[in-house]
Amino acid sequence: MKHGAHKDFSKLQIICALFADDIGDDLYFARQIKESIEATLTKENRDHPAAFLAAAQTLAEQTARHPERAIVDLVPAPEAQGFSELALRARLLEAIKRTCRFEKPLLVLTGLKEAICPAGKRWTARRAAEYQNAIAYARDFCQSRTRPSSHLNLIIY
Repeated sequence: MKHGAHKDFSKLQIICALFADDIGDDLYFARQIKESIEATLTKENRDHPAAFLAAAQTLAEQTARHPERAIVDLVPAPEAQGFSELALRARLLEAIKRTCRFEKPLLVLTGLKEAICPAGKRWTARRAAEYQNAIAYARDFCQSRTRPSSHLNLIIY
């Protein structure tokens, strides 16, 4: 067992308990929420269970208190064989359509790096440039397609 794996498991249990209705059986999504919460904590507080629990409870309360204002939507990147900006655009547009009525949507774009550089392939300068271009495109596209009054957050994971 990896060093600190029991702490990660405990944090995942907390996330699964607090966000059961939102994540269902998706452990990958639970891990993303856990890592997002950890990213908001200071380095000193990341190892303190009380700080993590407080941050997780705050997030759960905010989403429960205002379900009409906030939503988290998972957006998978296009498959490695068919990756293109057009396919990425279509997935982002569908996610924006699902979240457009909310004031504070959160889109989590996953698998972009793996879509551009599939397993078994080498990470080249061309692929790195394509990855940076895809990130810039996703940000610009989401910014141009959302309402001015909404506060869209895009996480590329």
